[in-house]
Amino acid sequence: MGLPEKFISCDWGTSNFRLRLVETHSLMILSEVRTDMGIKKCYHSYKQQKKLSQQAFFANYLLTQLEKLGEQDAGKRFLVASGMLSSSIGMQELDYCKFPIAFTGEGLISNLIAIGNELDLLLVSGARTNNDVMRGEEIQAIGLSDYLPKSGKGILLLPGTHSKHIQFNDGRFMDFTTYMTGELFEVIGKYSILSASLEESPWSSLYNDVFLEGVQKGVDNQQMASLFSIRAKSLIHKSSNVENYYFLSGMLIGAELSHLKDRSETVYLAVTGIQNELYQLALKSFLDETRIVCFEPQIIETALLVGQLKILETHVK
Repeated sequence: MGLPEKFISCDWGTSNFRLRLVETHSLMILSEVRTDMGIKKCYHSYKQQKKLSQQAFFANYLLTQLEKLGEQDAGKRFLVASGMLSSSIGMQELDYCKFPIAFTGEGLISNLIAIGNELDLLLVSGARTNNDVMRGEEIQAIGLSDYLPKSGKGILLLPGTHSKHIQFNDGRFMDFTTYMTGELFEVIGKYSILSASLEESPWSSLYNDVFLEGVQKGVDNQQMASLFSIRAKSLIHKSSNVENYYFLSGMLIGAELSHLKDRSETVYLAVTGIQNELYQLALKSFLDETRIVCFEPQIIETALLVGQLKILETHVK
């Protein structure tokens, strides 16, 4: 059959929805649709009605949004969807593929679903170990694997609300661990007694020292004994709420990264924006810089598309 000239990428997370019409050869994004209709919200809407099945309800939403992409070409179209759409609150639940998984994505569980006469939805599973699960990050990792060494060991870091540290060896992803760094930061900042002592503000190098002080506490596994010190810093030392904010950020990031101090593998960092600067700063505070590789933003931004295209290739060749 061969690859189509274009394919449609679906990135449907818990809180947000995104469709992109992609030129296959160049991975150029031709058009895009974004909404706040995340999987959780869509599932709630589905439960409020009785007319449509779960699969039909999600398919209807997809078709409605597809009309906004402006793709009117005749012929078969392919939509590749990874992440939460294959969860129990998504369109159709697929079992997790068990680690290890190949850099090519071979072995991931998928299902081809016909939606109408001219659209095939390729639904891709998540991945698991005996102790952890993920849906979506494995496709990003597969996309980034083109820039990972095909022999030897390493650790791929995907920071976020639920950061993933993925260990790889000789062209296969072997194991991973999830760190709830971003979510813990949000919960502490909004709902704990410390919330009155924290204030978000744009990052500045002026906060380097206080951030790295927090990193060191986290790396030394002192975060539980140091959390309340944020309150004390405000009351006794009159530290600013912004300084406290970056101290807490450093402490949680340091705790996430602390296991790396006892390992010898090269660390590959894949994150953009301010998190890239903060994670680099934290890593360089206790690791030799020769052990740290930071991907360029363009590589990270196209990783999901590259991963989805690899999965599509296994179905249309």
